[in-house]
Formats: sequence, structure tokens, C-alpha cells
Amino acid sequence: MILFPIIYLASFFYGLVLLYKKDIRGFPVFVVGGLPIYIHALSVTHLYGFAAIIPAMQACKEIIVFASFAMVLFTLQEKPRWHKVDKWMLVFFAASLLYLALPIGPYPFISRLLAFKALSVFPLIYFTGRFCKAKDINLNYLFSYICIVSIIAAVVLLFVELFPYEHLHTKTGFLDFHIQFFSAEESGNYGLFWTFETETGLKRFGSIFSSPLELAASTVLTLSVLLALAGDRWMRFRFSGLYTASLVATLFCIVLAISRASLINYFLLFYCFAHITQQKKWVQYFHLAFICALALLVFVVKGNLLQFVIDTLRFQNASSIGHLLEWVNGLQAMAAHPLGMGLGSSGRVAMETNDHVGGENQLIIIGVQVGIPVLLVYMYIYGLLIVTGLQTLKVSAGKQKRLAMAVVLLKIGMFIPLFTSYIDSFNYITYTINFLSGLMINMIMSKASNASQLRQLN
Repeated sequence: MILFPIIYLASFFYGLVLLYKKDIRGFPVFVVGGLPIYIHALSVTHLYGFAAIIPAMQACKEIIVFASFAMVLFTLQEKPRWHKVDKWMLVFFAASLLYLALPIGPYPFISRLLAFKALSVFPLIYFTGRFCKAKDINLNYLFSYICIVSIIAAVVLLFVELFPYEHLHTKTGFLDFHIQFFSAEESGNYGLFWTFETETGLKRFGSIFSSPLELAASTVLTLSVLLALAGDRWMRFRFSGLYTASLVATLFCIVLAISRASLINYFLLFYCFAHITQQKKWVQYFHLAFICALALLVFVVKGNLLQFVIDTLRFQNASSIGHLLEWVNGLQAMAAHPLGMGLGSSGRVAMETNDHVGGENQLIIIGVQVGIPVLLVYMYIYGLLIVTGLQTLKVSAGKQKRLAMAVVLLKIGMFIPLFTSYIDSFNYITYTINFLSGLMINMIMSKASNASQLRQLN
């Protein structure tokens, strides 16, 4: 167990050393090496009696973000050209900063600062990727490391959790850590929280991640990377050994995490990829497979699993009803306060005081805190990145095309989970997606700048 905090801190200090040497690789080293095991690193540290250093360990991720962002800014060699996404990112960040500065809402400045950090750290990550030296990032290596993380997660899930049928989180002091630092309370039947089981009592596993939801979201991340790496070759299953193992690992993890939103999006990614690459035959195969799956569900699947699916579709199980009630609560709050209730009114800060409004929905959490106009900015950025990525796919090749494909699939793959979870609380997912998004715009603008310079020379 002691390996969790050791690996986490090692990735942090190694990342800082690289950043000190003006090497942007320090940022992805920490993101891929440290953030997947973030919660286990903290809970094991607490388990071994070193609770006093946990706040410093929690701050490591923000230190890396600020250090990376500062290094990128200080090493800029020319005045950047601004893309539309850049401008809207600045609008979102400035609006959130305004809510931090003004005494809006019931929470004191420190609580608002914590909420601001959770809500608005992603623009800094985006701009780190946006203004770094793109040539310093070996995309194949980065994607391969993401695949290795999924394999490690599957191995831990198989041998540490599934075979003994025990949650890893019960061994790392996960619950005690949350009780002390987040005022959490035990729930469910397995000494953890309800999110680690289904309504029928079936265990949901989280492996090295903070929860089954984050494990499931990580499989969508890895699959997006795999499809981007393989390109059209995936139709002929010409993966290397590493990528094949990673693909099997993602399927294994998504099934045992039992996250309905991520499971739908997992298979939706294949369908969207077939459309994007204009593989009409495979689109037809997916339609046929969908019909077969419905027939299997209706005529073959019986018992608790069938009832679980039916109750989900009819919003009659506890989880679905809980989501629905949270959505209604949040939407009513947004209707009553269209300009927001202030930072901390929804999300992690409010949950710690049992005074949250809405929740379990990324969009509602943003809307409740900073209002509908800022939420619309967030949604516009989300859609704009997809549109920009699709446009880039038509005119690019090589590294830029793989990156654009990954970003498009990631944004599509996280769309449904946006409605059922607070995606930005999954640090590994959030940091990776926004860094890659910034890197994509970076390459687009670099290519445009080079083309402009050539025209001037001619």
C-alpha cells in the first residue's frame, strides 16, 4: 500500500525537476503518473498516521498546474495569435474570478476560493497546453502511457478486487480519510459509499481510481486515445500488443465499474468513430448489433440484471431517482437565481456542509454557482472544441490528426457522464482532456502562423 504515496510524490518531484529545466513533459508525467492514484495516495498516507502532510499532498496538483503555466508563459518566444476558443476560455475564467472577488453567496472567501479552484482550474490547464512548445510533446509516448495506466488498473481490479471480491478502497483507509477530511459518512453495505454498489447489492469496483465512476470515465479516455492512434487500422484489428492489451483492459474495467453513462458512451465512441472515418459498412454493423442487443435484453436476460436495466430506463431505481431529484433541485435554483447563487453553492464545498443545491451533474453544478450566462459560455466552449476538432480532421494528418481525433472523441465520450457526475472532480480525466484540448489549438494556430509567414515570404 505504501507504493501509492511513494509513486504519487515521485511523479510530483520528477515533474517539478523537468519543469525547472523548462521541459513541459513534467506536466503530463505528473498527470499520468500521479493523478490516477491520487485518492489512494492520500488515504494510505492517512492510514499510516501522516495526516499532517495530506494538505501538502493535496496541493501538489495545483502546484504543478501553476508551475507549468508559469513556465510556459515565461518561455513564450513570440506574441501568440488568439483562437476563438482562447477568448471564450478567458471569458469563463474572468467571470468565475469575478464571483470569487465579489461577496456573492453565503460562503466566506476561503470556501469560495476552494470552489473557484475546483471550477476554474481547467482554463489554466488548457492554456498550459495551448502555449507550450508542442514539438516537445511526444504524442505517441503520452498516449502509450495512458494505455499502460488502463492495463495496470485492470490488473489491480482482477487480482486485488475481483478474485477476493473485496474493494481495494477498504484496504487503503479510504473511508476514514473521507470521514476526517470531508465529513463523509459511511453508507451502503460494504463499508464505503453507495456508489460502490448497485441497488441489487452487486459490487462496483474502482481499482486504482477514486471511485467506479472515475474508473469508468478513464476507460472512455483510453478508448479515445486507442482509436486516435489506430486510425482506420482499427477496422482490421491491427493493434500492437500494448494497444490490444489496453483495449481488453478497458472493456474489462467498464463492465466491472457498472457505470451506465460511461458504458453507453464507451460503445457510442465506436459508432461515432465509424461515422467520422466514413466507414459506412461498420455503421450498418453497429445498427445490427444494437437491434441484437435489444432482442437479447428482451428475450434472454432475466432476473436482477433485466430489472436493473428497466428501472434505469424508467427512472425507478434509487440511483436514477436520486439523479432526477438533484437535477430538478438544481434547475429550480437556476430558475430562481439565473445569475448564480455564488461559488460553493453546489459541488464539493456545499456537499461537505450538507447544504448543496443540485449536484451529480457537471452543468447544473456550474449553473447554480455562477449562473446561466457563464454556463452557456462553458457549453459553447465544449461544443466549439468538438466542431474545431472535426474541422481539423478534414485538413490535417499525422500527429495533429491523431490529437484532433482524440479530443473530439473525448468530448463526445464525456458528454453523457456530464449529466450524471461532476466530471471536473476526476482530476486525471480533467487534466488530460484540457491539456490535450489546448495542445490541439496550439498546433492549429502554429500551422496557421507558419502558413501566414510563407505567404508573406512569397
